[in-house]
Amino acid sequence: MIFDQLLYERPNIVEFEEKVNELLGKFDSVNSFEEQFKLIDKINSLRNHVLTMLTIAEIRAQLDISDKKYQEEQKFINKNWPVYEKVVASYYERLIRSTFKEQIRQKYGKQLLNLAEINVNTIGSSVIDKLKRENNLISEYTRLMANAKIEFKGEERNLSQLDKFVSSPDRMLRKQAIEKKYELLEQYENRIDVLFDSLIQVRTQIAKELGYNSFVELGYARLSRVDYGQQEVADFRKMILKYMVPISEKLREKQRIRIGIENLTYYDEEVRFKTGEAILKGDANWMIEKFKTIFQQLSDQPGEIFKLMHENKYMDLTIKENKARGAYATYLCNEKIPYIYANFNGSRKDVKVLAHEFGHAFQMAIFNQNNNIPEYILPTKEACEISSIAMEFLIWPYMEELFGNDAMNYRYSHLEDAIFAMPYRASIDEFQHFIYTNPNLSLVERKKKWIEIEQKYMPYKTTYHHSYLKKGNFWHQQIHLFKFPFYYIDYAMAQICALQIWSIAQIDMYTAWNVYMDICKQGGRLSFLDLLDHSGIASPFREEAFENMINSIDTWFSKND
Repeated sequence: MIFDQLLYERPNIVEFEEKVNELLGKFDSVNSFEEQFKLIDKINSLRNHVLTMLTIAEIRAQLDISDKKYQEEQKFINKNWPVYEKVVASYYERLIRSTFKEQIRQKYGKQLLNLAEINVNTIGSSVIDKLKRENNLISEYTRLMANAKIEFKGEERNLSQLDKFVSSPDRMLRKQAIEKKYELLEQYENRIDVLFDSLIQVRTQIAKELGYNSFVELGYARLSRVDYGQQEVADFRKMILKYMVPISEKLREKQRIRIGIENLTYYDEEVRFKTGEAILKGDANWMIEKFKTIFQQLSDQPGEIFKLMHENKYMDLTIKENKARGAYATYLCNEKIPYIYANFNGSRKDVKVLAHEFGHAFQMAIFNQNNNIPEYILPTKEACEISSIAMEFLIWPYMEELFGNDAMNYRYSHLEDAIFAMPYRASIDEFQHFIYTNPNLSLVERKKKWIEIEQKYMPYKTTYHHSYLKKGNFWHQQIHLFKFPFYYIDYAMAQICALQIWSIAQIDMYTAWNVYMDICKQGGRLSFLDLLDHSGIASPFREEAFENMINSIDTWFSKND
């Protein structure tokens, strides 16, 4: 069915809770594991219906933030999602203490019980109201960033529309565009600061009430990090500092020389070539048609899935009036089909965004045709990002179809993007650990710490002179800080894994595709480290992964400089 024709009915959360509790009431009294399996299937069917309805509502609310009906539904979600989570936590309690725990492990895999054990204490009746407040604050930030507009070149433009100009080969134009962007953000500086402070306080209160020492521990539990912890992530950041920061600094200096400027500054970062960035040879609709061909050439399955999604409008990719910022892929459980949301602005990064989100969509489509377990729709965050980031690189052989003679410039910039992103992601992660470990810091102290961390991982920024940036505000525009705490480093962990697939593809595309497909076929039934062991990919927590990657990257740039 076409997405626009999907019937949305607000789920009755009270009725959902009653039905699940009735099933859970039978859970301990049944006499066989087969009977418990039937109860699990019924509970998952109820959950999948609720998830499908809430996903439809959330997509439609973000497609048009002026749509009163779906803004009301977003408020409903914010209010009732904690109730849904509380019900699921009760289900997890029954799984953990089940008499037939071993049979559950054998039928559904150990990851289900791992997830139940780590998530069972991420919610409780005493924190429901605070969770609702957290959700409302996140929605307020989303609306604020979507509504923010400023006049530029004779038109009112939002943040996504301004981003199109920051990679212009005309240095004065891009300077004007990015200064307009920071002028706009500066107008909302106080509101963003207050919103973020409120999020820190409410998240800290939730964590304390649930028995955690700080929100850091609760944040890790929410992300279902079952086989590693804070020390491994801290060590990972150290390896980024050791291996990726030097190569990033070296590439920034090459960039400066290549574009012919004396000093690289905040409005030059996105320009990689003197002639400007790689230019797409057509508009968004043209690009989508090209991607149909590209995915079909890559393999039959991605081609068929992309065509199905496009024909049935399970993607909305272009910037529109009143459309919220961002890009993501999600899944409609009952329809057995993914959905892609994006905001194309006509830049080369549209290609990366579509490939990335389709990587998620493809993984969900491949695995979930025969899966009804909500926990397994996607792997945990860092694992699911492998399939999305790797897809960005697996389409490299087809870039001439999109960029013509600029194809190599695109590949060069894309690989640079991957390297430049890792120090930034480490910065965001270290910043989050600091602020949630020290939740009572003043706004000035937080921003001072951001500047210190930023200059540690991205030394080239020390010469930047802009009032908004000098105050330590760059992180204001990073949605993950507000919506998905501690998630952002997952992209860097996945990047190291995906680059290993890229490295294989430089030699043998067939083998790389088979490794990729094997990862997609596992869905969410394996933990992050188990998935890496299964696929033969080196863990990002091992120095070997970095050493091998640096060699591959150096070799590629040496050949293509």
